[in-house]
Amino acid sequence: MTDEIERLLATPLSADEDGRLAGLDVGVWRRIEERQAQRRAGQVRLAVMAAALVIGVANGGVLGRAFEPRPSDIQVFSVSAGLSPMTRFEVGG
Repeated sequence: MTDEIERLLATPLSADEDGRLAGLDVGVWRRIEERQAQRRAGQVRLAVMAAALVIGVANGGVLGRAFEPRPSDIQVFSVSAGLSPMTRFEVGG
């Protein structure tokens, strides 16, 4: 196999083959730069998602406990039917 590669490298290129290879290196470098940009964009997306997760957990867990509602004397959906204002009208309860 290495003999075949050496033979191909030793033979000169024709004008037609030389024209096809003229912009090859530019195209290869362009594709490498595109893949690096895609990789960087993926890393940035991952960092943004991680930051959003940390901020969400901090707001929901730590700060959410600081703003817990106080127990109220009036609870709309309680089971104490005797405290309902409708008991005066003898509706339910």
